[in-house]
Amino acid sequence: MGKNDLVIVVGSILSLDDKTLLERCVDSKIALISVIEDTPVMDKVSFFSRYEARSEEGVIAILAKELLQNKDLPAEAKQYFDELDEGYVSAETNIGEEELEELHAMIQDAASPIIVFGKDVFLNPRVENISHFINLISKYSGLEVKCLEDIDDSEVITLEEVKELESFDGTIVFQYDSKQDTNLLFGSAQFAVAAKIQNGQKIEVNNEKREFVLDKKLKGTIALMPSERVSNSYRYKVAKIIKREVI
Repeated sequence: MGKNDLVIVVGSILSLDDKTLLERCVDSKIALISVIEDTPVMDKVSFFSRYEARSEEGVIAILAKELLQNKDLPAEAKQYFDELDEGYVSAETNIGEEELEELHAMIQDAASPIIVFGKDVFLNPRVENISHFINLISKYSGLEVKCLEDIDDSEVITLEEVKELESFDGTIVFQYDSKQDTNLLFGSAQFAVAAKIQNGQKIEVNNEKREFVLDKKLKGTIALMPSERVSNSYRYKVAKIIKREVI
């Protein structure tokens, strides 16, 4: 990756997933599209759009429609986007059409923009269909595209209807690879209220013993759950807190 004046990050927390790439972005404008904020770098983020957990397929579908408008697409893809109900998908994913238009304007103003698709995109169960959208963006948008995971770049592209979003009600944990703090769960005051737990309280969450740490820099009802045993599955999970013990 050379020097890019605009880096659009979709579905990744670069401070956790790719510190080397993040270091290359030090002088670049960053646009972040993610379920949660990348707290250590938010002061460098010029554009942030938060989407619902597990809705990457819908996010990238409407992002592709926005970026590929007026492009010379294959007939099948053009018909697909013409018929895509972006209003419905936008409401389901929580990504506003106005936000996509703002991002598109930023891209048009940039000299060398790049779009980076991260781990959460490729751990989504709908990764095959998502990969088809990414292939279209890569081939027809004129943007430089980087994927943090391997992608199926088959020439045969059959776009499927965006699957209805599963509800993620209540509190959620973001479980990520780490060798540090694997006995802790970091959450916001809002998470603590929703989960009815307190700073320093010992809990069992998703069958793992943890101590809850209130982090005032965090927002919302998604807590950070560092773990050495992260399976190759989607990283956002409903928080099942089944045991509480005050210390």
